[in-house]
Amino acid sequence: MDIFEEIVAAKKSNQPVVLATVIESLGSAPRGEGARMLIRTDGSIAGTIGGGAVEQKVIDEALQLMKGGASKLLTYELKDIGMQCGGGMSVFVEPLVPAPQLIIFGAGHIGTCLAQIGKMLEFSVTVVDNRPEFANAQRLPWADTIIAEEYAAAIEKAVFNARTYVVILTHKHTYDHEVLEKCLDKTWAYIGMIGSRVKVAKVFDLLRGKGVTDEIIKKIHSPLGMNIGANTPAEIVISILAEIIQVRSSAGNVAKAGTCCSTGICDGRT
Repeated sequence: MDIFEEIVAAKKSNQPVVLATVIESLGSAPRGEGARMLIRTDGSIAGTIGGGAVEQKVIDEALQLMKGGASKLLTYELKDIGMQCGGGMSVFVEPLVPAPQLIIFGAGHIGTCLAQIGKMLEFSVTVVDNRPEFANAQRLPWADTIIAEEYAAAIEKAVFNARTYVVILTHKHTYDHEVLEKCLDKTWAYIGMIGSRVKVAKVFDLLRGKGVTDEIIKKIHSPLGMNIGANTPAEIVISILAEIIQVRSSAGNVAKAGTCCSTGICDGRT
């Protein structure tokens, strides 16, 4: 697989990578202009810009860019970084970060609307529901990925990373609990579950009984969404996405209200 095939594969799997390209090569530098290297999240590479200290420095810079940063030009005098070949290199490093991913468990009224507006906000949208009559392209034309399987199997198929935002609002509370428990072991930026305060408290107690720490439980957004007085499915979706946007932009904590018990709309559940 060449570098460009790797870039396509990384995009499909929602994984960030960094492309490093030599744009200037002076003296006895190890590679010429146009040499490329792709850096993955674990520090492994495809291609090379010549090995040695310069390559390691570029890899280190690339890993930092994956945490957040814009493309940049790196310039090295090779003798200054311990390479005996001398010369110099300028390397352009470009982070290829996929769109943040929104995984929606539940394709009811709220889930369907959430997929639509989430796509408008430039999320890569995945919708999961164990009911094929709900999880299909006809009902969810905005979704990038639709998984119509039992939730446990679907979770193993889905790709989770530090830019993944998980919203749980299935048609049964038992499914909500199952999905939440299994997703806690994954990597995510945000996880939220719909439900009344009483039912959420019961779920949290069950999690504690299974050894989930309060540190993890505090990261779960449930009841779900910001307190904006939402009533309709679309309004509830706005409250959910407002909370997600706030988390994404690290804007701090706000007061929350349970969109399930305070609005009277529970995605068809009691």
